[in-house]
Amino acid sequence: MTQLQDLAKRIPASYIKQKPGGFAADYCSHGDIQQMLLAKLDTPPSQEVMQIIRNAEGQVNGVVLRMVFHIDGDVVVIDEIGECDRPGPNDGLNTKNSVSDGIKRCALRVGLGLHLWCQETYVLDKALNKKEDTNAE
Repeated sequence: MTQLQDLAKRIPASYIKQKPGGFAADYCSHGDIQQMLLAKLDTPPSQEVMQIIRNAEGQVNGVVLRMVFHIDGDVVVIDEIGECDRPGPNDGLNTKNSVSDGIKRCALRVGLGLHLWCQETYVLDKALNKKEDTNAE
């Protein structure tokens, strides 16, 4: 099994939670995503905040995060926006929450947790397995 196939596996149901509030969406915690990345990759991905995004009042409410992954011998660079769902007066906390969201969004770009966004239309895991079976012939 390749690392990409391992990343594309569905996250076990025991790790999936429902966001509270009016918009009930499935999600996996930042800590669990980090654990899975570290378990599935040979080297921890690096990350760098490329830009801090501020609202009209100057308050931090997002970041552009760059993560560098080493997947199956290739270097994969992902830039993604992370947002702070409920920005408060503490820009440090807003930045931390934005980076956490950015990490989860970068992870989905390499397949980890993508099924949470796709729901019933998720097919990447099966497509990668089929591709490997075809390549093995």
